[in-house]
Amino acid sequence: MSTPAALASVGEGRVFILLGFEPAWPEARILGPAFTAQGAPGDNLALHHAVAEAAPGDVIVLAVGGERGRAHCGGIVATAAHARGIAGIFLDGAIRDRSEIAGIGLPVFHLGASPLKPAKDGPAVLGVPVEIGGVRIEPGDLVAADADGIVIVPYAHAHELLAAGVALEQREREILAELEAGKTTVDIYGFGPP
Repeated sequence: MSTPAALASVGEGRVFILLGFEPAWPEARILGPAFTAQGAPGDNLALHHAVAEAAPGDVIVLAVGGERGRAHCGGIVATAAHARGIAGIFLDGAIRDRSEIAGIGLPVFHLGASPLKPAKDGPAVLGVPVEIGGVRIEPGDLVAADADGIVIVPYAHAHELLAAGVALEQREREILAELEAGKTTVDIYGFGPP
């Protein structure tokens, strides 16, 4: 599984980076194609429909305008998504039931938490480009997220950058083994004198 750090390193200039989003628990990780949903602030009808329509392995990307006053995702929706094989949820709004979500094991990346429940009035628009943090995310774009941040890889570059990310991670494992064997980073990278 290619990490956001690897994809950002190999795709710099071709990927988009989103910072400031929290994982529902520290080790949460997401990798998969975006299933986009446009919702309303403080309303999670779009998320309910996205969970019902997304395919196993999809990452639901829910845009709600950065609303933090009400939770958009909680234990019930997370359970439904997990049962349907959704790879994770990324939203620009608050969640609740964090410990429950961690127990379910569904990776969720969000902006803060609120105990207040959301409305369910809509609108709910699925499969359209959405904007989060100034980044336009298209259906099918690759979403990679962990505690380091979120990387959006446009669909056109996804296959190439995934392969490059895997190769970079393999090289980094080799470097770690060389360091454990006593080499220095100066030796490995061939840095000249200070």
